[in-house]
Amino acid sequence: MIEIVEYNKKYIFKKKQSKIRTQKGYLLEVNNKTHANLIISEILNKKKLKDPYSLINLTFFSCDLNDGDKEEIKLKIIEILNFDLTLYRFYEEEEFKVILEKNFKPYVTNFQEIFKTKLILINSMLEYNDVKSVDFKIFLDNLHNFELTILFKLATLTRSVILSFNFLKKKIDYNSLYKLSNLEYTYQQKRWGLVDEQKLINRNNFLVMKNISFFLKNIN
Repeated sequence: MIEIVEYNKKYIFKKKQSKIRTQKGYLLEVNNKTHANLIISEILNKKKLKDPYSLINLTFFSCDLNDGDKEEIKLKIIEILNFDLTLYRFYEEEEFKVILEKNFKPYVTNFQEIFKTKLILINSMLEYNDVKSVDFKIFLDNLHNFELTILFKLATLTRSVILSFNFLKKKIDYNSLYKLSNLEYTYQQKRWGLVDEQKLINRNNFLVMKNISFFLKNIN
């Protein structure tokens, strides 16, 4: 039987008096009792244990991060930002460019203002940004492991740090994130239809975003 124990203002888990630890040997610990109870529930669920985006596996991933892991993740986040989906305009269809501008401009503008950085729109395969914002680096440094995991996982999935940042700050929900990150697929679907394989990919991506949203809801 696994028990929840309050420890240093957090909650850890014990099994037969041994503290449950991550693969690297760090404590599995959470910030609140609700999150802890959900861990207990999911640890007995084989389906959840196999899902890398379940609350329990996102928790294990977060708790297992060391300083080197976190620095590597931050570099990957900045790399994604340099080619952010919201900045990509390398399309022939002017109609679609208008759709992108209408949907993405408010988020891009707000991101630039918050982090005092200038981002260019990517109009060719040779263009990209080279973000060196001190404010954004400070923001990344101040994220705790759970938040860093959310930003990293979503940015990797959506190819957009800007949209993922707005999700993390609860400016958009997972439904909006899914729609915004799939504008191209939606546009192409209306023109050419959508193959079954892409439908499955889209469905899986939606479920991942929903799972991460559940994780965000319960980490604080």
